[in-house]
Amino acid sequence: MKSKHSLLICITIVLGMGCAEAPKQSIPVYHVKAQDFEISVSGFGEIEAAQAQKIMSPGRQPMTLAWLKDENTYVEKGDVIARFDAEQIQRQSREEELELLRLEQEILRSVAQQREQKQEVESDQTFVEFEFDFVDRFAIDDLRIYSQLEIIDTLANRDFLEAKDGFLGWKENSIDEQHDSQMAVLDIRRSGVDAQYQRLKQALSSLEVVSPFSGLLVYEKDRRGEKPSVGQTIFPGRAIAQIPNLDNMQAKIFIQANDAIDLSVGQAVNITLDAFPNNVFSGEVKNVAGFPRSIERGNPVTYFELIASIKDQDRTLMQPGRKITAVIEVKAPVQKLVVPLQTLHHEDGKTYVYLRDGSGFLKREVQSGRKNLYLVEIIEGLQEGDVIALSEPLVLGNGQI
Repeated sequence: MKSKHSLLICITIVLGMGCAEAPKQSIPVYHVKAQDFEISVSGFGEIEAAQAQKIMSPGRQPMTLAWLKDENTYVEKGDVIARFDAEQIQRQSREEELELLRLEQEILRSVAQQREQKQEVESDQTFVEFEFDFVDRFAIDDLRIYSQLEIIDTLANRDFLEAKDGFLGWKENSIDEQHDSQMAVLDIRRSGVDAQYQRLKQALSSLEVVSPFSGLLVYEKDRRGEKPSVGQTIFPGRAIAQIPNLDNMQAKIFIQANDAIDLSVGQAVNITLDAFPNNVFSGEVKNVAGFPRSIERGNPVTYFELIASIKDQDRTLMQPGRKITAVIEVKAPVQKLVVPLQTLHHEDGKTYVYLRDGSGFLKREVQSGRKNLYLVEIIEGLQEGDVIALSEPLVLGNGQI
């Protein structure tokens, strides 16, 4: 009985000790202080030549690629770098040639029809002239010989012949005008078909693209970022490839539109080759695109394109097309009062931090400014030496923090 009573006393003491200690929060904190604050933007891209001799698609007719020389190979001047498929062009050429022959037949038929119609009119005009001569020869207006009705009938016949002669003259002119209109339409159609036929003939004579220079062969991307490939239709005037000047390379960088804030010419750039991450090159922004664009088909994300120069170039490493990662220094380091991004909390359009006050934390409204990937500038609400919570404190049962 005594042992049971002792056990109960021990349990009561343990429970009392446990209830006496309230759970303590272990909240990481940050000591607010002024430090160097810089704003930088990261991007990606590739190495390209600052100067390059472009090789354009020949002719004025869309053509399909049938063969391409391997990229990044050295070519001599006059080497064939691409061939186009001739089958489709030959078929179109035959169709245009047949259309030309058909139009020539229509022209000949129109000429023959005009000649036939004019012969009919001329035959009628000859007959009218004969009747005029007959009327003039036998028309007598003497009432002693013909009655008045016979004289009137003769005059009516002459009026009819004059009207018929005028109608035949109008019909002859109408036939000429109608024929001229038909010929004008046929000539326009023939000119269009002949121009297309000549373009196809020129395309057939330009099925091979040769390099006009000696150097490294690099294929040119279109506005969607796609390089020429076998089976692709190439439109006239498009740059197929280029022979770059390897002594002067530059970086083409893409910055996501949401991050592209305050980018401008002259800003410093650090460039890292993805294949050689230990090699970092410096440069500066030479050009910033005026508007963002999509760089991948079907992807709605848009990017600003930047061109940056590269200092201290290494020709053995910097080959066209090599992928890079770049960091643009938008704002140089300046002493600012900054805090980590995760210390800010947003509610009802306002920004707060949790400021340590004795053993607890107070909710303090602040005004923030510029930010980078890790820190944000505090304009108002904090001062150097303040201690704030890095994470949101828990609310205890009595409502205190």
